[in-house]
Amino acid sequence: MSLTFGEKIKDARKSKNLTQKQLAEKIGAKHNSVSDWENDKNRPDAATIEILCRVLDITPNYLLDTSPGEYTPAEKTIIEKYRFISEYSPEGTATVGYILDREYQIAKDRKQQAVLMPSLPKEDIAAIERAMKKIDIKKAR
Repeated sequence: MSLTFGEKIKDARKSKNLTQKQLAEKIGAKHNSVSDWENDKNRPDAATIEILCRVLDITPNYLLDTSPGEYTPAEKTIIEKYRFISEYSPEGTATVGYILDREYQIAKDRKQQAVLMPSLPKEDIAAIERAMKKIDIKKAR
C-alpha cells in the first residue's frame, strides 16, 4: 500500500503526537496549509519540505517518492523497539521472532489462498504462553 504525499505527512505528524496547528507553528506555516497538504490539495515549497522533514524525522525521499522503499515512521518505531529488545532481552527477541515468523507465514497463506484463516493455531498459542510463563509475563485478562 503506497501512501499519498498528504497521507505521509499526516502519518508522520501523528507519530510525533503533533496536531496540525502544532506542526504549523514548528515549521512557520499556517494551520490551513498543513491541512491542505495532508488532504493533497497542494504541496509545500522545497524549503518548507526540508524543514518539515527535519521536524517530522523523515527524509525527503520518503515524502516525495511514490515507491514503498522508505520506512514509515511507524515502521521505524517498530525497528527501534526490536533493536532495544534484542540488546536487553534475548528471550524477548526469540518471542518476537517466533511471532513474526508465524504471522508472516499466515499472511503468505492468506494471500495465496485469498481466504480468511484463524490467526494462530492452538499449539502456537500454547507455545507462546509457555514462553511467557518462562520469562514471567502475566497474561492480560
